[in-house]
Amino acid sequence: MKTQTYPFKSYALPPTLISTLAELGYVDASIAQQHVLPRALKGESLLARFETGSGKTHAFLIPIFAQLHPKQSLQAIIIVPTRELALQTLQFARAMSDTYQPALKITTVTGGYAKDTVNDALSPLPEIVIITPGKIPQFIAQVPYDILKQVRTLVLDEADMLLDPTFKPHIDAMLQAVPSSQKLVFSASIAQPLLAMMRRYIHPDAVIDPPQKTINPDRIQHALIDIKHQSLIQSIRDFIAIKQPYFLLIFSSKVTIVKSVYQQMIEAGMKVGMMHGDLTQRERRSMHQRIVQGEFAVVIASDMASRGIDLPAVSDVLSLDLPRDIDYYFHRAGRTGRYDQKGSSSVFYNAYEDETIHRLKDKGVRFNLMVLKQGILKPVTSFDRAKLYRKEDESLQKDIKIAIQKYRSSHVKPGYKKKVKLAVARVKKFHKRKSIQQKIRQRVYGGKS
Repeated sequence: MKTQTYPFKSYALPPTLISTLAELGYVDASIAQQHVLPRALKGESLLARFETGSGKTHAFLIPIFAQLHPKQSLQAIIIVPTRELALQTLQFARAMSDTYQPALKITTVTGGYAKDTVNDALSPLPEIVIITPGKIPQFIAQVPYDILKQVRTLVLDEADMLLDPTFKPHIDAMLQAVPSSQKLVFSASIAQPLLAMMRRYIHPDAVIDPPQKTINPDRIQHALIDIKHQSLIQSIRDFIAIKQPYFLLIFSSKVTIVKSVYQQMIEAGMKVGMMHGDLTQRERRSMHQRIVQGEFAVVIASDMASRGIDLPAVSDVLSLDLPRDIDYYFHRAGRTGRYDQKGSSSVFYNAYEDETIHRLKDKGVRFNLMVLKQGILKPVTSFDRAKLYRKEDESLQKDIKIAIQKYRSSHVKPGYKKKVKLAVARVKKFHKRKSIQQKIRQRVYGGKS
C-alpha cells in the first residue's frame, strides 16, 4: 500500500515559505513534520520523540519561520548540545532565510569564542539564536529581561543530552527566563528525568511518541563481524575493499583509539577525516565543513558525532566497539539509512561485549553474523566463542601450581581448601585481564606494544 503524502501546501504556511521549501527540494512533509506542524503552528508546546534522520530540524524551523513577526528582535531560541549541531542548524536556517527573508539575522552562540565575539553576535539582537548550554548564563545576563519575556518559541533539541548534570542548571535558567514562550522539545528517548522537567516547566499540550519499533528501522541492516584477531587497521582496510562504501563513518567510544586508528590509516596512505571532543573549536568547524563538502569518503569519530549531526549520504557505519550507553548505538546506526534510504551498520565483534549485544537484541536489533578473514567476508550461523577460553597457556598453568604450592603442607590447616580456591581465582583473573589487554593492543596496534 502506498504511503500517503502531505505536501507543505496543505498546511497553513505562508505561500512564500512553501515556495522557499520547494526551491530547497522539500515538497512533502516527513513523518516528524506531519506530527509536529499542525500543533506547532497553533502555538502548542510539544514533547516529541523521533528517530534520527526524520526531518525534525525542519519540524521546528518551519513553524518558527511561519510565525515570524516583522520589526521584532529576538523571537526564537534554539538550544542544542554541541557546537557541530548548532552549526548544522544554522546552515539549515540560513538556507531557508536566504530566499524567504534575506534580512533575517540568525546567530549561533557557542563555546570556543571570546566574550567580545559573542557580544558582537548579539548586537543588534538577532531574530533567531542557536545556543549551546554553556553560553546560556552569559546570554541571559546580556539580553534585557523584557525582551526575553517576548520570545515566542523555545526549542530544546536532543533534550535527553541537555539533561546532563553539567547542562541542567543552565537549561533550568533559560526555561525560567522565557516562561511564556511556546516550548518545542525533541528527544531521541523520553526518560523519567525529561518527563519530570516537562511537568515542572513546560506542561506540553501533547506528547508525540511513535511506536518504539521505529528505534530500529528495517531499512538499516545490522551485522556483527568477527575479525579473527587481525589488526584493526588491516580489518578496516579489508572491510572497505569488500564493501566499497560511498561514505563510511567509523565509531569508537574512546578518543585514544580514534586518534590511534586515524594516525595508522594516514600512515597507510588512506585519506580520512577525524572528529572527536579533543579538537579545538576551529579544528572541529574546519573538519565538519570539509566533511560536508565531500572531501572524505571515510571519517573516524568518537560518539560526539553520533548525535544530531546530519552528515551527507552516509552509506555505511562501522563500530570498532560498542558504547556503554546502548542508546548511542542507535545514534551511531542512525547516521545511515536517513530519509528512507537504505543503510548498513556493522560492528567488529568482541566476545567481551556479549552482554551489550544481548541488550541490543532485546531492543529489536537483528544482527547478521559474519567472519572477516584474509580479505573475505562471509556469513556464519554462529561464533565459536569457546575458543577464547579453551586453552590456558603454560604461564597460567605454572602460576596456578605456584599458588597451590604456597598453601600445600603435610598437615591439613584450617581453611586450606578455601585459601587455595581464592588463590587460583586470583591467578585466573589476572591472566584473563592480561589476555584482554593483549587483545586490545593487537586490535588497535596490530600486535605492537
